Amino acid sequence: MGFFSAKCMDCQHPLLSIYATNPVNDWMQHAVVITPNGSILKGVYDGYGRVDDFDYAVGGEPNTVWHLACWKVAGSPTDYRGEAAYAEDQGYFFDDGTHNMEEPK
Repeated sequence: MGFFSAKCMDCQHPLLSIYATNPVNDWMQHAVVITPNGSILKGVYDGYGRVDDFDYAVGGEPNTVWHLACWKVAGSPTDYRGEAAYAEDQGYFFDDGTHNMEEPK
């Protein structure tokens, strides 16, 4: 299976593959996933659905997805908010600068 991604519940930018980041958007690979049963998974998104050792945390299940930084700014919510939207650029296939957003603080 190739690259795929989902959009952050807050900023609507995708989780970025570790292979597609630069010094400006490197923070967008750090993810928080909330499952329908309330489990919270945190880690680095690999571009293939895995967040650290959790297979298909993104795209394979109807999980809520956040960038870690966006999640923290939103108050670290723990509630499931529905399935994250599919990212058309797959978190990898985008023009330079498209996701050059400074990390929210």
